[in-house]
Amino acid sequence: MTSSRELTGIVLAGGRSRRMGADKAFLDVGGRPIIRRVLDALAASCAYVLVVAKDPAAYAGLGVRVVTDLVPDQAPLFGLCAGLRAARSPWVFAAACDLPFLAPDAVRALAARAAGWDAVVPRANGRWHPLHAVYARAAAETLERQVAAGERSLWRAIVGLRVREVGEDELAAADPTLRTLYNVNTPEAYRAARAMAAADKERRAALPKR
Repeated sequence: MTSSRELTGIVLAGGRSRRMGADKAFLDVGGRPIIRRVLDALAASCAYVLVVAKDPAAYAGLGVRVVTDLVPDQAPLFGLCAGLRAARSPWVFAAACDLPFLAPDAVRALAARAAGWDAVVPRANGRWHPLHAVYARAAAETLERQVAAGERSLWRAIVGLRVREVGEDELAAADPTLRTLYNVNTPEAYRAARAMAAADKERRAALPKR
């Protein structure tokens, strides 16, 4: 069983956000930028936290270590390799910068299944979620060989790893709503995230005060 003491949380940031039309990492959801929500969830579940970005100056004010991804291509695979090399622990939780409802319990649940595997990746609604996943730091060597061979797809690269699939039922034990996987890639998804966060706030306000 892998504990939070053995886990570095990395946020892959700095993509082009083509469908959104703006840097989605800094969009406000529930009164906080999405990337701050991601960082807070990782701080609650990991011993170390860092950001991997093409433009480190844009993320310098977040109060965490920022690692520069020097590869011009925007492929997340390159950012993951940079994050694995920079990690201070044997395991990494890799998160996209657009996961406003990332759940610390979900991070811990995936990490708890990591022993004996190179990666622990959720699969829900018929698709994999490699940017909400745990990786062994040692997997960097295999992934870098894939990059050197011309691979650009994160999923095709990690197929070469020993991957532990985590299905919806397993993940739901940690996050019954599965909102931990919800990502903000489009204006429609952003509006929905804001509405969910507002509903969460209303529910909290309605709870009896102690």
